[in-house]
Amino acid sequence: MNTEIHFVAVHSAEHIAQVAELARNIWVEHYTPIIGAAQVDYMLANFQSERAIAQQLAEGYEYFLVGLPATNTPSATLNWLGYCAAQSQVAARRFFISKLYVTAAARGQGVGRAMLEHLSQRARLRGLPTLWLTVNKYNPALQQYLRWGFVNVAAIVADIGGGYVMDDFKLEKQVL
Repeated sequence: MNTEIHFVAVHSAEHIAQVAELARNIWVEHYTPIIGAAQVDYMLANFQSERAIAQQLAEGYEYFLVGLPATNTPSATLNWLGYCAAQSQVAARRFFISKLYVTAAARGQGVGRAMLEHLSQRARLRGLPTLWLTVNKYNPALQQYLRWGFVNVAAIVADIGGGYVMDDFKLEKQVL
């Protein structure tokens, strides 16, 4: 499947709105059983709203919508399968994968792996040898990251405000 996958850099208000919509759909479905509806709503409002995404873009994050060409429609139309985001951390020689989210319907079809390869290539082109990310300790995706060669380097509990914490593992992978 991933030979047809398209990565669209997010710059326009329309694309920002599409990322926010995907975030809501993915997060409500995937994270509500893990962290609860109230924390999902809080995190969406504070970290994946249109305003928050625009702010992250201004701070140097790169967002990509990920899709496949739609069938029975003009060739420019894509069906969105998810989104990813990352930030180069040049001084630390690291590449932070901030977001890597796939819709429920597209999971298990190579979309996540294609996203990871896309971001890994961006890190390699910039001479950044280490990818890193955080993943909720109870997220089933943790096992996939480990299969992809990430190593668990730390447990992190971070206060994110509103009475909530992120209870995560920090994972790293070398790409150079």
